[in-house]
Amino acid sequence: MLKIENLKVEIKNSTILDGISLSVRPHTITALIGKNASGKSTLLSCLTGERKYTGKITFCDKDLALMSQKERARLISLLPQHLPVPDITGTDLVKMGRTPYLDIGRRFTKEDELQVQKALEAADAKDLSLKKISEMSGGERQKIFLAMTLAQDTRLIAFDEPTSFMDIMHEKEFYRLLTDTVKKYKKTALVVMHDLTRAAEIADSIAVMDNGKIVAHSKTEEIVKSGIIEKLFNVTRYDFNGLTIYR
Repeated sequence: MLKIENLKVEIKNSTILDGISLSVRPHTITALIGKNASGKSTLLSCLTGERKYTGKITFCDKDLALMSQKERARLISLLPQHLPVPDITGTDLVKMGRTPYLDIGRRFTKEDELQVQKALEAADAKDLSLKKISEMSGGERQKIFLAMTLAQDTRLIAFDEPTSFMDIMHEKEFYRLLTDTVKKYKKTALVVMHDLTRAAEIADSIAVMDNGKIVAHSKTEEIVKSGIIEKLFNVTRYDFNGLTIYR
């Protein structure tokens, strides 16, 4: 589905991504892990066209570099780590996810309305539809931002550390919603994660980044068994009742 070949990014004569190659299988969750400043967020910004790069990124064999911004936005959606908090209702925010499909007059169709309601339901955020974003808790905001991303109705959804500011309860709920969405609606997810234990729990495959390169990428169980996570992050792995825990 998504294929990245020899991707390179340089900023002010500094190499941020150095020959990245990565393939993401459809209908799966791929966790992207790595230490700070390893290039994870930069990689996601290349997918949406926000960052210039050399190399090639294809989606279903179509070169993203040859697409318009609107065409990309109908294939790939991104929930970044930091988002503004507008003084609008949840429904109004979710509607923004339909922007790539609106005509010049930005008129909503019945299909747009249907996708908004479907996204609110999928993100378990219907009760937030009339609440102002500025009045929501961190966990509630992330739910409504997830709904906005789902309303964009793309086949691939990318997330940049989506649970950074959540407590454990809301983090668990967010990833439950994500895994349910991937299964129920046959989506594909690429998720930058800082929680190694959670990555081992929910991801179908894990890509490990270090110094702007992909140093390992395989099925989750193979990455876990390889020991590369312990080596790179200086952590210890524990196996408890079928769960992999990193401390």
